Amino acid sequence: MWKRERNGKVWHVASYVDDCTVACTDDEARDELMAEMRKKFEIKADEGGPIEYLLGILISQNLESGTVTMTQELAATKLADAFLTDEEKLSAVKVRHPMLHSVELPRLKEREVPDSKFRYLSAIGSLLYISGCTRPDIAAATGMLARHGATPGEKHVKAVKRLIQYVYNTRKYGIKYSRKAEEVEKDTPKLYGQGRHPLDNGHNHMTVFADSDYGADFSRRSTQGCVVMMNGGPIAWSSVLGKTICCSTAEAEVMAAVSAAKEAVHLKLLLGELGVEQKEMVIQEDNQACIAQVKGGLRYIRKAKHYSVALRFLQRLVLNGDVGFAYCDTNSQLADLFTKPLDEQKFNFFASQIMYNSDVESSHSTACLLNGGTQNSEATRLDFITKRAEEINDPDEIMTRHFDDV
Repeated sequence: MWKRERNGKVWHVASYVDDCTVACTDDEARDELMAEMRKKFEIKADEGGPIEYLLGILISQNLESGTVTMTQELAATKLADAFLTDEEKLSAVKVRHPMLHSVELPRLKEREVPDSKFRYLSAIGSLLYISGCTRPDIAAATGMLARHGATPGEKHVKAVKRLIQYVYNTRKYGIKYSRKAEEVEKDTPKLYGQGRHPLDNGHNHMTVFADSDYGADFSRRSTQGCVVMMNGGPIAWSSVLGKTICCSTAEAEVMAAVSAAKEAVHLKLLLGELGVEQKEMVIQEDNQACIAQVKGGLRYIRKAKHYSVALRFLQRLVLNGDVGFAYCDTNSQLADLFTKPLDEQKFNFFASQIMYNSDVESSHSTACLLNGGTQNSEATRLDFITKRAEEINDPDEIMTRHFDDV
């Protein structure tokens, strides 16, 4: 990411290989940059407009309400077409959460399902891309299934197909960011709409949630989950298997907090480079023992001597005021979604806090665009998205949005 300031104007340019997105002060700044770029590169005359489709993500902006939404409906549909039968696609409507929490996936010594029968790694690769872009709700399930990539069996294939059915059934889910937080009451619980505590003074723009299960994997390592909320949606999330075996829940939570703190420090520095002051990053943690160990200054804890380095890292961040810890009730811990399979009710409760359903809004807007306000079919909607993706999917495209408006 690059930043340039000149004559009172500011440009932010983010690049991914040869695709660039530009945020600038106004139209004049955009035209100035595009003129400079055209002197060095071949760029089409119609490029330089608002972002619509980038790296497989459909991006919609509403400058009046100050919202940005990102969805991957087309990618989810293509994934289902590639790995599901017509009958499985029809029954996908019954799948309301990605993984059954009561089903144990065995670790096999040899591969039972060949590639000729089911391309397991190909399916996992597609799911990993979708989960890393706009679908944090499937991060935990995708990560757990990826651990069996070398030796998948019938149970693993069935679980992957169920996950794809869930993605297909919820293909209009995505992420939505809002310019302004809604008015909230003081009694609003932790799971608030804009990812900001109601009593926040406005300087803590991000809220971090960190959690861990305890030795649930076959290797007895713990799965660490983290999600960072900002402007009503998640901006960073992870669900990873810990590198070491933890001897207590407190140790597992400390290790998860270390990963979350690293992400928090990085994002704080990034915001600073963008000109946004972020004060102490508050990590929401639901383990009292973990909070007690990281607070109280640089001190030696006898029962934590086998992970004293990780603990000292957190203690130093807390002492310097870079990171703070706050207790979050387990029933309000968003990161729980990233540590293990949950039952349907609890999963949907947490997923509703971070995901956005574009079904109603986007279906209406597409119908109006194509048919002057008449009802639009699902097939026509997908044809429209596919056509737009093909029209603007150019390796050298430059897309722009105005950060002052959004």
